[in-house]
This record gives sequence, C-alpha cells and structure tokens, in this order.
Amino acid sequence: MKSTIVVVAAVLCGAAAHAQVTPAPLKPTGKASITGVIVDSLHAEYLAGAEVLVDGAARTVFTDSVGRFRLDSLAPGTYQVGVYHAVLDSLGIALATKPFHVGPDSVSIVVLGVPSAETMIARLCAPRPGSEGTSAVIGRVLDPETLQPVANADVSIAWTEIEVSKTIGVRQSPRVVRERTDAAGRFNLCGLPSSLEASLQAARGASQTAQVRVQLGDLPTELALRTLLLSSADSGTKMGKAVVSGRVLLEGGATGAGTRVELAGTDAVAITDAKGEFVLRNLPSGSHTLVARHLGYAADALDVDLSAREPKNVTIRLPKFVSALDPVVVTARRTQALERVGFARRQKSGTGRFLGPEELDRIKANRLVDILRRVPGLRIGYGPRGEEVVQSTRGAISLNSAPCVKYFVDDMPWFSAEPDDINTFVNGDEVVGVEVYQGAFAPAQYSGSDNCTTIVLWTRMRIRD
Repeated sequence: MKSTIVVVAAVLCGAAAHAQVTPAPLKPTGKASITGVIVDSLHAEYLAGAEVLVDGAARTVFTDSVGRFRLDSLAPGTYQVGVYHAVLDSLGIALATKPFHVGPDSVSIVVLGVPSAETMIARLCAPRPGSEGTSAVIGRVLDPETLQPVANADVSIAWTEIEVSKTIGVRQSPRVVRERTDAAGRFNLCGLPSSLEASLQAARGASQTAQVRVQLGDLPTELALRTLLLSSADSGTKMGKAVVSGRVLLEGGATGAGTRVELAGTDAVAITDAKGEFVLRNLPSGSHTLVARHLGYAADALDVDLSAREPKNVTIRLPKFVSALDPVVVTARRTQALERVGFARRQKSGTGRFLGPEELDRIKANRLVDILRRVPGLRIGYGPRGEEVVQSTRGAISLNSAPCVKYFVDDMPWFSAEPDDINTFVNGDEVVGVEVYQGAFAPAQYSGSDNCTTIVLWTRMRIRD
C-alpha cells in the first residue's frame, strides 16, 4: 500500500488548496497524520507557541520555535485545523482551514499564514483626513485580573515630528492620535508614519496605564500590535497582589549585583542580590514600567504587564554607560527635548535654580553630588557611614533635625532603598537638566505637604538626543 500526502494551504479562515504527492512506500497502519507550519507574514517570521486545535479529533498541540506542528495516529475522516495565538487575538482574526478529508496511511500538510501588514491595515483602517502615513498600531485593552475586554477606554499614541529645512531650521511638533475601544476592547490607531518612536497609553476614569513605548520600522507600511492591561483601580493605588521577579545582566558579563530596580509610579524598589536577581511584591496590576539603574551602566526601562493571576519574570540587560562629547547639535536637541517636558517654561517663572545642557556640559561631572554642590541653597554633608549626602541650607527641618530634600527623576518620585542612594544609582554625566526648588516654591506637580527642598533631575533615558 502506498501512503498519500495531502497539502492544505490556508490564509485567514481557510482559502484552501490541495495537492497530492506519492512518497516512498510506508508500512501500512490505517492511520493518518496532519503536519504543518504557521507563518507570520506580519512580522516576517514563523508563529511559535501557537495553539493548534484539530476539530474532529479533539486534540491540541503547540507550534515549535519554527512554527511547526504534527499530529499522528488519526483515524481517517474529515478534519479542520484552527490556530489560536495572542497575535491573532490582537488582530481580531480567526485562522483556520476549511474542512478537509484524510484517508488511511496519508499525511496531510497544512500551511497557514497570518496576513501581511498591508492586508490587515486595508481591512481595519478607514481613510483618515490629515493622516501622517499608512502605518498603524492596533491591539486590545484588557482587565489584568479577568482578561475581559475593557470597552470605552481612551487609547492615545503620542510622538514628536521633526522637520528640518533651511528656512525653519529644526522644528519639533507634537502629534497625538486618539481612539476609543469597542465592546471587544479593540483599538485601531491608523494613519501613522513609519520610522516612529512613540508612547502608547490607555485610560478610563481614574485609571490609566503607563506610557508604553512603541516603535514602527522603516518600511512604507508598518503594523505594530500591543495589548494593554488596564486595571479598574485608581492609578494612584500603589499596592496590589502582583509580583515581578527577574535578573539583571550587565554588559561585559559582570553580575548584576547591586542594581536598583523600581516600578515607576510606586514606591516599590529592590536591590539585586549577588546573582543579579530581584523580586518585587504587592504591586498594582496593569501595564507598568520597570526602571533599572546601576552605577557605570546606562539606565533602562522595561514595559511589563502585571496581574495577580500569575507572577511575571523578566530579564533586564544594561549596556555600559558611554559618556560622549556633546557637539552643539546634540546640546540643541536636548534643549528642545527639555522644552517639551516644561523645563524652559518653569525656568522662565524664576522660582527655582536651573542647570541646562550647556551648563552641565561645562561642569562635566561624573558624580551627581558634584553637580548638586554647585547649586546655591544645597550643600554636601556626610552620613553615619561617611557617605556624601545632599542637604538643603534653606529647606524645612524634619523631625530628626536633618535638612529635608526630595527628588524626582524623569518626572517620577524617587523612593530610596537606602538614605540618599540616588548618588549611587544616577550617573552625573547622564543628567541633562536640573531643577531645584525651595519649599513652597515647587510647581504643583512636584509639591507636597512636607515643604521640602525639591530636586528634579532629567536624564538621557527620558531626554533623548
């Protein structure tokens, strides 16, 4: 008896084609096999980890690292293959073959493909007046605990458009595209330019996600997928039941021991152990940002989706910090980037002390304390172990009689794991802007009931060249 190979190809719910090949004789068993591969045309790769369900056999398998799967010992009959994957959920599509028949001693080969970016955008995006391009960011907003869709959430993507010409020089214009999720929690942000670095955020009521980083490639039409987890709890909530653990790897093979890892927007901070490992517990659920810092290495941020349903494990890689000389054009770009975060506007108010890129370039300080010691109203004292401590000469005095100083780094409050540890984890030469306010003169977003001296630091992680 000769076995038969049947080829079944399908893209987006089953446009099927059949071909038969007669292979070398096999020992007859009367059983059939279905094997295949899932291709992700959207990302130009194979779809690994996809769940493949064979209707008619009540069996499920998962694709391997190159998108392959196989089911053996099937009785002759009619079957249908369906595929489930997070990519398909974000696209809002089903991927399946039409029903096909397999005979005894046969092998059916199934090839399924996720549609291309052009196909999906043509299907999902209507023409938008004044659009910047033909690319898109699509996805879903889900509740982190139930994974149910969050309808009527506001989703926005923001970026800065840079124009360069002889007449206007360099002009940076902020751009924002907004969309509201449908009943299935889906959003389609269309008409975007390619070669894009942007921030994506979802909000509903008093709850919002972190600003998640999104990048689009350089092809004329690009499509990015992103699922956001939006908790029903108020974004001011600092605690929850989520857990994130992981390891920090430093460039050059050094262990990540002594790295500071924090969850932005909360007071959750951990210092890695001798193996570079850390654990943060009792965290609020949702899409958040982890920030890692290690002296001598560039700080980095990692977007994480947290839920009490299961702990999250991550790996963070930090490159060595390279302090490059600042040419005039780089200083100008940093000045413009600082303007976007309100640095120049607050400087004009005259209520604080400010150091911008030009002043910091002249100082060329490797340590943060060497920058702050030059600011009037601040002085450098010494702690119980001889460590250098930044103190205020004019701020309020706290209960332990020490000058009261608090920090914001890249617009986020700094919560110390040890007293004044900011001098250990923030490199002086990564700082591109400094704001210092005495007591009640701090702007509303940095003020509090403590009346402390407030130091606001802007680093290269937020203020990019």
